[in-house]
Amino acid sequence: MPKSTIEFTKSSDNREKSSSRGSARPPLHFAIHKPGCHIESCCGICNLFPGVLLIAFSQILVGSILLMLILTHGKQYDEVHQTSASQIMSVTTGVVLSGITGAGILLLIVALTENCRAMLVYLLVATLVWMGLFSLAVTKIGRGCVRFKDALKIKDEQHKLANLACVSGLFTFLGAAVYFFSLLVVFSFYHFRYVRRAILLHEAQCE
Repeated sequence: MPKSTIEFTKSSDNREKSSSRGSARPPLHFAIHKPGCHIESCCGICNLFPGVLLIAFSQILVGSILLMLILTHGKQYDEVHQTSASQIMSVTTGVVLSGITGAGILLLIVALTENCRAMLVYLLVATLVWMGLFSLAVTKIGRGCVRFKDALKIKDEQHKLANLACVSGLFTFLGAAVYFFSLLVVFSFYHFRYVRRAILLHEAQCE
């Protein structure tokens, strides 16, 4: 075989190897988004990461402060909602606030360690916490509306307590709406950071 033919076959083999290596490389998108690297993003991953951290710190801060208020002023809180005997309203609110604080701590740990399965666990826990918060808000508003039906029969002090109960229910409902929005933000981060990443890597390997 002539020498020129051997060199041509070697060069063609080298081109095939280089092309196969180039096709096996992950896309530039994933070369940028390495674990712990959040600089720039074409899909908003790095823009959502500070928001996720802010959501985690906010949940921990707000949940712990409100939980301390419930623990120190539980009697007054039950008097407002007329549950002094059973104390069910303060206990239920304390459980929900404990869930919010615990979910915030879990989100902070998950966001810093970038654990995919733990992030899925957080989404499930946060969904349960949101359902509890929404149910608490509906219960407060419903009980307040029932008390306003007898507004003409109750005294001025009881009327003020009924107003406070309704305001508390409305603020709880507002908190449930904000918590749902934060849950959507974390879910978007989970989708772009893990689910979409896995799909695109699988497509790149198939090509």
